Amino acid sequence: MVYYLYIYDCRHARQANARRVSFTKDLYGFDYSWRTRTGVKQGRRRGLLDECVGAKAVTDSAILVPEEHRLVFDALFRTYQDILETRIYEVLTEIR
Repeated sequence: MVYYLYIYDCRHARQANARRVSFTKDLYGFDYSWRTRTGVKQGRRRGLLDECVGAKAVTDSAILVPEEHRLVFDALFRTYQDILETRIYEVLTEIR
């Protein structure tokens, strides 16, 4: 199976804080809570890593993506190309 390694860095982290947070939420998902009359309810919005089986975060700024999910990740990284510097590598074999 062919994998793609996405390595990214946020260039203008302080100036584009809202866009950086939005990117992180779209990629990793997030937990949220709200108050009701009966107490506090909790929920989770799934991120792209949750929805794409086989995709996983290797480190803080590197994502390993199976070939079948590449188009979805390309679209996400294209959306945030104004704040991200991205390199994509094709991984053909695993040595160990």
